[in-house]
Amino acid sequence: MLAWRLRTGNLSKREPELRAKHVSAFFEYRLINHMRLEEELLFPACRAVLGVEASLIDVLLSDHRELRAKAAAIKAGAHDQVDSFCVLLERHIRTEERQLFVLAEDRMKPTDMAELGRQIKALLRREPTDSEILQH
Repeated sequence: MLAWRLRTGNLSKREPELRAKHVSAFFEYRLINHMRLEEELLFPACRAVLGVEASLIDVLLSDHRELRAKAAAIKAGAHDQVDSFCVLLERHIRTEERQLFVLAEDRMKPTDMAELGRQIKALLRREPTDSEILQH
């Protein structure tokens, strides 16, 4: 939703500094933890069942690295990176939804899927440690 609002919605015509602040806030308060959850739980579980399609995980991890780099640049003042950040984020989400999740649902055992869901919920409920907070 944020990417759409920044590219075509009500934030698309706003000042570059305001658009950059929205990206930075979203990244720091939502996306960092979301990507960590994917990297620690979701991607390893999916990689285990994907077989030859496991290279999809490498693409998604590359997206994460690029999103982090773009977010850091935006926070440092590269406001011209907002649109490319949004394009990458939208593409990343579509790849997860249309490819990764479809393959995982097809290949993962229901019991393994349920256990992954429990692990994700537990991680979401857990308070971050001081060292995790300082990393970001």
